[in-house]
Amino acid sequence: MDEVKNKFAFAALNPFIETNIVENVAKEISGKDFYGWGIDNKYPNFLYDLFESCATFQSIVNGTADFVCGDALVLNNGWSSVVNNNGDTFEDLYRKVVIDYLIFGGFGIQVIRNFNNDVSELYWVDFQQLRTDKKNEVIFFSEDWGKSAGRVKYLVYPKFKKGDNNQTSIFYYKNDSSRGIYPTPVYSGAITDLIIQKKIGQFHLNEISNNFLSSKIINFNNGIPDDNMKNEIERNINEKFAGSENAGRILISFSENKDSETTVTDLSTDAFADRYDALSKRTISQIFTAFRATPNLFGLPTETTGFNAQEYAESFKLYNRTVVKPIQKKINDVFDKIFGMVGSVTITPYSIENNVEKNVE
Repeated sequence: MDEVKNKFAFAALNPFIETNIVENVAKEISGKDFYGWGIDNKYPNFLYDLFESCATFQSIVNGTADFVCGDALVLNNGWSSVVNNNGDTFEDLYRKVVIDYLIFGGFGIQVIRNFNNDVSELYWVDFQQLRTDKKNEVIFFSEDWGKSAGRVKYLVYPKFKKGDNNQTSIFYYKNDSSRGIYPTPVYSGAITDLIIQKKIGQFHLNEISNNFLSSKIINFNNGIPDDNMKNEIERNINEKFAGSENAGRILISFSENKDSETTVTDLSTDAFADRYDALSKRTISQIFTAFRATPNLFGLPTETTGFNAQEYAESFKLYNRTVVKPIQKKINDVFDKIFGMVGSVTITPYSIENNVEKNVE
């Protein structure tokens, strides 16, 4: 074994460890009525982390929420614009619901009734904090589902149903395309691309944050030290050059001799940056495709077209018909069920004339 060590005298700081992509699965938990969402019961947290980490994802979600909410929202049930004792307006609630729908493929609304059994308050519920039983009939709420099943603390709510007399319930909605217990986001086919976008950003951040990049190999040609000395050398180089952000990117080699000098070899190639650029463009294209959107619609010009008012208007017309209006119908139907009336919400459509100057120079 010692001979093998001496022949292969390479050391890499913090070697890369590949992890599996989080899967969108419902997991039965022994002794519990609720089903876990994801192997670790944190799949929605994984999705939200992608949203926070990817600028393209954020742009599509926030821009689409603007389109869906339109230029004005009116609640036609006789309420004022305030929908709960926290002072949240109906516009606040509606926008949060839209964003949750786009990120998770579902959303939750807590419905409060008064003593007359009339709906008196509505609260947005963070969809990350909701779990359900197998039939989606009972809703479970917790601020931290990451704990083991025996330690997690949660509240149990009945699912909102028309005509019920529960003082508080939760309207739990998941998109129509979901075949399992939990929803599938519309962009599910591009989740790998979102992960790549996140990692590309982290790579470039680490390049900037570190004085010594991953494209270097340090070769010690003055003999092969024992393991303790190797660890000491690695630690010192790490502290001196690599920084705290990306300590595992320097490769160190120990050799018997070469006039007892230390050499530094550059491993970088001119094509490396081009490969990252091409990968980034491909993943961005896949993300927009998953949402059935075009970059021009969100203020991002493409290589083949410019960006002007006509391009913006044409892009919006198609996106409005195929994506925005269907989302509006789904969410408005939810509020119709909550208030027991048809036409409970009126949306003034997003106006190209009023908004095009904000998006196009």
